[in-house]
Amino acid sequence: MIFLLRHGQVQGSDKKRFIGATDAGLDYTGMLQALYWKKTFLSFNFEAIYSSSLQRCSHTAGLIATGKEIIAATALNEINMGSWDGKTFDQVKRQRPKKFEKRGQAMDTFKTRDGESFYDVSCRVLPFFENCVNTLKKRTLLVTHAGVIRVILCHILNLNLKDLFQIKSSYGELFILQKTNDQN
Repeated sequence: MIFLLRHGQVQGSDKKRFIGATDAGLDYTGMLQALYWKKTFLSFNFEAIYSSSLQRCSHTAGLIATGKEIIAATALNEINMGSWDGKTFDQVKRQRPKKFEKRGQAMDTFKTRDGESFYDVSCRVLPFFENCVNTLKKRTLLVTHAGVIRVILCHILNLNLKDLFQIKSSYGELFILQKTNDQN
């Protein structure tokens, strides 16, 4: 069984922006979300806990799994938005309207200068995820990002990667994945 948890709410989440590789910290609500999951997971014995190396995930994981080993996995990092990272959607729409429109048309393959596409993200995330599925038999917690979760769910649900934004993911939201033949 794999538990995919999106990190808690981040500082500056009041404006829609490309956070990506920006190392944003949790805000107060995000810390409360992590503490909620800590309480919920008290009776769980995770065989492994992995976190994106970005602080919003490592902080979430640390609050949840106090005193337990948390393995930082850069494969779980959010998409790198390159030159757009940290900018609001409105800024990018004003400064790069054609590029912004092109991204909407080719969500799977579009990449900014010095950034990644969601296809690139899938190339690093899916081998890591498949390794978790194939090697771990019990409960595994992955604390990661909306983009990473969407890539994994597109893969599992056989959705086209360009349609990944059909999958909604809120801060602190949990997705539980279980193989149909998994008895754990």
